[in-house]
Amino acid sequence: MPRLVVSRSRRAVLAALLCIPLAGCSEAEEDSQRSDAVRPPDVPSLHHAGLNSTDPQAAIAWYLDLWPTAERSRFAGREAVAAEMYLVFDEVDERAPGAFDEALGRSVPQSAFWHIGAFMNTTTSDQRLAEMGTEHLPLHTGRIDERVWRSGLTPYAGIVNAEEVASFEPADPRAGGFSYVLGPDGVLFEMTGGPNTTASLSHVHFFHEQPRCTANWYVEMMGMALPSLRGEDGSMSPQPPHDPCEGERGTPGWPSLESAGTIRQPRGTVVHGNGSMSWYPRQCDQARCGHDEPLAPSRGQVIDHLGLAVESVDDWFVWLSSRGVTMLEPPHDIEEGRAFMFEGPDRLAIELVELGGAP
Repeated sequence: MPRLVVSRSRRAVLAALLCIPLAGCSEAEEDSQRSDAVRPPDVPSLHHAGLNSTDPQAAIAWYLDLWPTAERSRFAGREAVAAEMYLVFDEVDERAPGAFDEALGRSVPQSAFWHIGAFMNTTTSDQRLAEMGTEHLPLHTGRIDERVWRSGLTPYAGIVNAEEVASFEPADPRAGGFSYVLGPDGVLFEMTGGPNTTASLSHVHFFHEQPRCTANWYVEMMGMALPSLRGEDGSMSPQPPHDPCEGERGTPGWPSLESAGTIRQPRGTVVHGNGSMSWYPRQCDQARCGHDEPLAPSRGQVIDHLGLAVESVDDWFVWLSSRGVTMLEPPHDIEEGRAFMFEGPDRLAIELVELGGAP
């Protein structure tokens, strides 16, 4: 009978699995695993957004109509849209929570996953959406009963706060800007960019309690980087971790999906293997919502999880397990390779996938 050969990384995975809370592990064993684990050298790349849908086929048809260069596909045994990033669908019997509420201008309940979207020239995107029978969501300008469908149409340039909206330098309409539409199952979808934007369905935005602390976490735990700093002479240099990373919530600004404006500071951004991701402060606090509403776990929401591609699922599982990260799904084989899921800051579900075919 042939001898079963288990790779070193698989042995480390088995050891890590033995130390999950349900199984238990001695303190000495946990300390040993923690000290031995090394963060893998590769930087994860954006791969997919996981969505829960009552009708994946109808949802896919909508996204293909919106983004004609995308293709119908499958990933990990699930229906999918293949574009610059994948949209991967799990079919559910009832509409998942977290759908965007047009009356409130926000998702209910709100998880750390704010929205998905695309980079594109939005200047005439209203015409494209009209052909689809879809309309942009209105953006409040901060002035009573004034709304626009893209940010380039506000009577001012950029983002303004309550003081500035009362007295601003008038601006003519500009090309491009950001805008939003309501996708299938209540998914909030942003379109952003102008005439020189490279079209790419690969846009994701998030909320977190402390966005700059979250950015530091992705640098330390996931090997990502803060955006480089530009010196006065134009040279670029690495940005050190935010210290302190905590910051007071900024004042609301417009244009915004919410009549009360959007709190955009402090903001955290990291650069990953094929782009960047940004986080904004949680919006629903006592002053804005009448009660303090912590972010809900993203798992089970209409926008369920973030998918990142890595070189070795097993190596990343061992590393993250050693750092005490909460695991949602252990490493397992998929048709395209391997995958596992864990919980990131503010209970954002993150799936790491290793591509290249299951062993």
